[in-house]
Amino acid sequence: MATQFKTAVVTGAGGGLGRALCLQLARQGARILAADVHQPRCEETARLVEQGGGAAHVAVVDVSDFAQVDRLAEEADRVLGRIDLVVNNAGVAAGGTVGVAPLEDWRWIVNVNLWGVIHGCHVFVPRLVRQRGGALLNVASLAGIACAGGMASYNVTKAGVIALSETLSAELAADNVGVTVLCPGFFKTNLLETMRITDPQMRLLAEAAVANSTTTADAVAAAALRAVGRGKLYCLPMREARLVWRLKRLMPQRFVRLVASRRLRELAERRALAQQT
Repeated sequence: MATQFKTAVVTGAGGGLGRALCLQLARQGARILAADVHQPRCEETARLVEQGGGAAHVAVVDVSDFAQVDRLAEEADRVLGRIDLVVNNAGVAAGGTVGVAPLEDWRWIVNVNLWGVIHGCHVFVPRLVRQRGGALLNVASLAGIACAGGMASYNVTKAGVIALSETLSAELAADNVGVTVLCPGFFKTNLLETMRITDPQMRLLAEAAVANSTTTADAVAAAALRAVGRGKLYCLPMREARLVWRLKRLMPQRFVRLVASRRLRELAERRALAQQT
């Protein structure tokens, strides 16, 4: 039987995967502290949670600011008491190659995607340890495994989340605290709305990949919660993500060469297209 989460804290709850996770939890009757930097979107999520059979509290939080995340933990203590699940989901997207993508974009994405998860773990892990139970769900990406060209800053942040989650799994093994890292590929979400990218063609490719995906945020959320409930460290909800992960583990050097050759083909195709136009 799947684990039932009675209480949960979810960051990035204003839409996309964060909202889908909140609604999945609502079906279990969970009480949720929904956090997001966009208050109206978060309030809409809370309304949907209430309609779905759960209960929701709203917190406006920028996860890149440690003081705000610290206050979120205090608010969780106040409105939830014991915390069954912490979901470090808030994230942004950026594209561009090393040396071309502005350092400002690097700082922005690292502050949200990596420091945001670090902040969440830093404030909530001691609480889970003290109560001798609970679970963490850290949202990474297949990008943190595949490390495709043109997505340097995004790849780095998601690889960091994977490494942090693996480390926490070892550190918390004796404390009855589960750790799961979610590594989905492209799926329909609103992540691209705020994406920063220096190459318009790369934006079009990313938008096409999302539009052509048959995987929904609800399906990813359901898979993630099943993985957490079963105590799995890794959750790769898509078949292609699992294939990439296995190939890299079995043949890491060959995998890197394959990624590089694919990048060369993409660049050649784009140059040919540019010449035609």
